[in-house]
Amino acid sequence: MKSARKTISTLGVAACISLMSSSASAVIIFEDNFNRADSNSVGHGWVEIEDDSNDVGIRNNRLRLRDNRVGIDAAATQLNLDATGISDIFLDFDWAASYNTENEKESHTDWLFAGIKVQGSGWKTIWKTDLGGSAFASVSVGEILHAENASNFRLAFWTDVTAYNEYALIDNVKLRGKAVSVPEPGTLALLGAGLLGVGFARRTKS
Repeated sequence: MKSARKTISTLGVAACISLMSSSASAVIIFEDNFNRADSNSVGHGWVEIEDDSNDVGIRNNRLRLRDNRVGIDAAATQLNLDATGISDIFLDFDWAASYNTENEKESHTDWLFAGIKVQGSGWKTIWKTDLGGSAFASVSVGEILHAENASNFRLAFWTDVTAYNEYALIDNVKLRGKAVSVPEPGTLALLGAGLLGVGFARRTKS
């Protein structure tokens, strides 16, 4: 009898440990490395906003954004992304600018933006930088969505440049977060049995 109580208690403790260790797991919501043929269309679910047909597209396995209109010149957007049950959402990506892109002069400023839009709200800029230079840099933007269960949201990259030969390049886009898992019925039953065993053992001892 004592051995049985000990076994049940041990199983209950094991279930508790398993439950705590599996309560959250890493998950990829969306990713794109743009490794595909050059095209004036981005593909992979991206929607383009542009003035000319080659302002937004794939060049050398990267997303290229360029134009010289006033306001948002060129943009690529992912629609209807689903983060149901996911928290702590991060955005990772690499970016660079062309040699011709000027870096914040008095007369004008060239920018690269990243933004999100949750259903029922406007666009929110989550990251931006001056353009200039040509080396790639890695970016990680954390906590871009503070609430769980964002079942419908959008991600966009866009540029604001002043000359047609200026552009931004984006690569290795990844949206990642933590999904809180629901314990399996068997784990819950094992946990309950273990707790009952612990309580019974204590009661018998007393």
